[in-house]
Amino acid sequence: MRLVMLFAAAACLCLVAGADGVTRKAVSSPGMDQLTATGAGATAPGHETYTYRHGATYKVEAGSTALDCQIACGEDGVCQAWSFVEAYGSAGARCELKRGGGSPEENLLATSGVSPRVDASYWGEASTDAPAPADDLAGESAEPAPEN
Repeated sequence: MRLVMLFAAAACLCLVAGADGVTRKAVSSPGMDQLTATGAGATAPGHETYTYRHGATYKVEAGSTALDCQIACGEDGVCQAWSFVEAYGSAGARCELKRGGGSPEENLLATSGVSPRVDASYWGEASTDAPAPADDLAGESAEPAPEN
């Protein structure tokens, strides 16, 4: 009889624990970009929003924005990838520089990317110089068209 009472009590506890609907997954706010929510502006090229990269973290710095973290990685000769983690609770924002790309994992407080140097060596150097504007439009001539 005691065993039946124990099973009944355990079943009741399981129902109460499962009824709160709490899961271990992070809750997202659809419709709001992470960088917009923090006032950092639009997502920059090369940023993997809501992604944390595991890897050989060799340096952790106090961070202010994901763009600053990307720049710090590009200026460091060892850095292959980076992860910027937003401040949460009493923990401040941080920038992690990594020796390797690592495997990506969903994290709503993180923005990651590969080093701009690594990206350039893979894709090639991109030219940011715009062509000079032309004085004449294509197909125009300096002489007026003859009248018929």
